[in-house]
Amino acid sequence: MIRASALVAALLLVGCAAPVVTRVDATAPRPLPPRASFELVAMSDDGDIFPGQARDMVTAALRQRGWNQQAGGDYLLAVTLAERPASIAVKAGDDLGKVAGTIAPAADRSNNSGCARSDHRLTITLTERVTGDVAFASDASEFHCRARLTDSLPHLVSAAVDRLDVGPGSVQIARKGTR
Repeated sequence: MIRASALVAALLLVGCAAPVVTRVDATAPRPLPPRASFELVAMSDDGDIFPGQARDMVTAALRQRGWNQQAGGDYLLAVTLAERPASIAVKAGDDLGKVAGTIAPAADRSNNSGCARSDHRLTITLTERVTGDVAFASDASEFHCRARLTDSLPHLVSAAVDRLDVGPGSVQIARKGTR
C-alpha cells in the first residue's frame, strides 16, 4: 500500500516537474526602427485588472528598449490577454464557417509535456498609424495546470516583446516554474 501511494505521488509530480514551455509566434513584414514612438490603443475596461496590468507591463518593456510612448505615435499598440481551458482549440474561419486555420491549439502530447488545464495567452500588435498595416505581431502562450495568470504574465510579456529584438519566427522557451 505504501509503495502504491509512493508510485501515485511520483506520477503526479512528474507532470509538475516538467518545465513550463512558452510558445512564441511573431511576424514582422519588415524590420522596425529601433526607437520608434507608439500610442496605446484604448481598450474597454471589463473590470478585470489583468488586461490593464498586461498593457502596463508591455508599454514599460517597450520604453525600456528606447521606444517613446506618446499621443499620435508612429505605431498603435494593442495588447490582449486571455485565459481559456487548455482542452479547447481556437480556430479561425471564413464567412461561410469553413475553418481557415488554428489560432490557438488545444493541449496534446505534441505541444505539452505535463498537466494542462488552462492556456495563458498574450498578444501584442504594433500597427502603422499612417497605413494601417500590421508592422509587428507577437503571441506568447503557456499551458498550465495550477499556475495563475499572474504567475505567467511577466514571462509572457518578456517572451512576446523580446521578439522585437530577435525578429519574426516561432520559438519555444523552456523555464522552471509553477505549472
